[in-house]
Amino acid sequence: MKSVHRSQKMMLSALAGAIVIPGSVMTVKAAEEPAGILSPLPIAGIESVLTECYETNVKNHIDLYLVPASEGEYLNRAFSNVSDYAYIRSAPDEESDWVGKIYSNSAVTVLEYDNGWAKIQSGNVEGYVPTDALYTGEEAEEHEQEYKKDEATVTADVLNVRNGQGTQAEILTQIIENQRYEVTGEAVEGWYPVKVGEIDGWVSGEYITIETSYSYAESREEEEVRLAKETAKAEQEAKEAAAIQEQTSRGQAVIDFACRFIGNPYVWGGTSLTEGADCSGFVQSVYANFGISLPRTTWDMEKVGAEVSYDQALPGDLILYDGHVGLYMGDGNIVNAMNEADGIGICSATYAPIVTIRRVL
Repeated sequence: MKSVHRSQKMMLSALAGAIVIPGSVMTVKAAEEPAGILSPLPIAGIESVLTECYETNVKNHIDLYLVPASEGEYLNRAFSNVSDYAYIRSAPDEESDWVGKIYSNSAVTVLEYDNGWAKIQSGNVEGYVPTDALYTGEEAEEHEQEYKKDEATVTADVLNVRNGQGTQAEILTQIIENQRYEVTGEAVEGWYPVKVGEIDGWVSGEYITIETSYSYAESREEEEVRLAKETAKAEQEAKEAAAIQEQTSRGQAVIDFACRFIGNPYVWGGTSLTEGADCSGFVQSVYANFGISLPRTTWDMEKVGAEVSYDQALPGDLILYDGHVGLYMGDGNIVNAMNEADGIGICSATYAPIVTIRRVL
């Protein structure tokens, strides 16, 4: 789970900068005493406070508390120190039920220590983990860069992503307002490195806002929901992959049949695969062999079946151009009745601008 964190500084309170020794007496002025008369008043309860601290095992983690005020945010912030995950348990023992998991990238808030266990809050989960599953105190500060993730939100209508710092650098792509992207490193002279899809580039800091986010623990219930969604997604992807495989197999059969006639003549208005055909007559006659009736002209073929994009094209799809049509073979090629000089043959699928791609199987 991921959430946005805005850094806040916390200060340890002090008793007027004084060090109090258990059992000692501080001399203070009592409000009820006449001016000039001092009464020795004991500081009550200090031994019980110290005893309670020691009982909660703070003495073994004093480095967590003795942090400079300027780094006070590490007073109770910690990070997971696990290779995969650790269970968050309902009580400080291995036999208690687990209520969630911290993963290798989790940030947590330490609430207290209890005999080798830390009570933590992370995301929507509160419970106990072994203290050795955490980086705390100075170690937390040292490891924070490994856990935090900076994201840039675009504030301009359109923002150029360049291959270097400065407006003279080449524009790689453009991003738009309110889109969010990962910041992949430190800023250089006001320019930030970002990742946009597969593109690594730089954007001006004047047109973005930066927020730091962390990943947090996942509750048992949240894990169940996530796993159910992942299972459903995997099943859907498997179903789609099977459908594509079937589509590819059927389309390949069409292509294998069409390629039998490579080298045969091109004849304007013809529909014979052996005696001669024009582009639409060739496609129409090939599909007729599979029991599929297609229109006679390329203009009417532009409306049949379902439209797909070029990167979705599979063998057997119709690729239509301005006044021409061919059958997609895969690997960027089509088989088609080209012209009187070349007859039925193979050429690039992008030899001319594509009007539409239709799937009819």
